[in-house]
Amino acid sequence: MFQMKSLLFTKSLIASAIIALPFFARAQQGKNEFKVNLSSFVTKGFGLQYERQIGKKFTIALGYSMIPEGKIAFQSVIEDLVDDPDIKVGDFRLGTSIITPELRWYVGKKGAFHGFYLAPYGRFSTYTLQIPVSFNSAIDKRTALFDGKLKNSLGGLMLGSNFKLGKRLTLDWWILGAGIGSASGSLIAATPLNALEQKNLKDELDSIDVPFTTIESTVNSNGAIVKTTGSMAGIRGLGLNLGIRF
Repeated sequence: MFQMKSLLFTKSLIASAIIALPFFARAQQGKNEFKVNLSSFVTKGFGLQYERQIGKKFTIALGYSMIPEGKIAFQSVIEDLVDDPDIKVGDFRLGTSIITPELRWYVGKKGAFHGFYLAPYGRFSTYTLQIPVSFNSAIDKRTALFDGKLKNSLGGLMLGSNFKLGKRLTLDWWILGAGIGSASGSLIAATPLNALEQKNLKDELDSIDVPFTTIESTVNSNGAIVKTTGSMAGIRGLGLNLGIRF
C-alpha cells in the first residue's frame, strides 16, 4: 500500500512539473533549470532537481530523491559487509529520502549550464529499514523483525557535465562523485522473549560487525533495541537528468 501511494505521488508530481514548465519558461530569462533524474526510475523511485545561476560560472542546485520501501539493491555487497548467515540480507526492506544541496562551478568559457562542472555538495538522507534477525530458541530458530530509521549527513565533490539538446532542453550527466560523513540509527523489535531467547538474541546482535560502525543493543522480555553510530562513505554519479531551462 505504501509503495502504491508513493508511485502515484511520484507520477502526479512529475506530471504536474511537466505541465507547469512551459509557463515558467515564458516567465523567466534562462537562469533556471528544472530536471528529472531518468536513472532513478531504474530503482522504482524518482529524483528532481532545481538549479539557479548566481554568477557567470556559478550555480546553486537543490535536489530531492525518494525510493519507496522495498527489497534492497546490491545485496551481495551488503552481505559481504555484514558477514553473518543469520542476517538475511535478501529479506531486508529499505526506503530512502534524500535532500542534496550543491554549488556548481562550470569550468569552461561559456559559463553556467555549459559543459563540465565541479560540484561540492551536501547530502542528507533518511532510510527506513526492516531487518529480520534469526536466533535460536529452545525448540527451533526464531526471527525478530527490527523496524527503524537510519539518518546520515555527508559532504563530497562531484564531476559532471551539462549538454544542450535544444533551445531549452538539456541533459545533465553526473559523471562521478564521492563523499564522507556520519550516520546514526535506531531499530526496534517488539516481540516477547523468554530468558534463553533473550540471551541468544543478545549474543546474535553482539556478533554483528559492520566496518566503521558502533552497534549497541539492549534486549529484555519485550524485545530488543539496536542503536548504531559511525561514519559513512557514499558514491554519487552515473546519473542522467533531463532538464528544461527557463
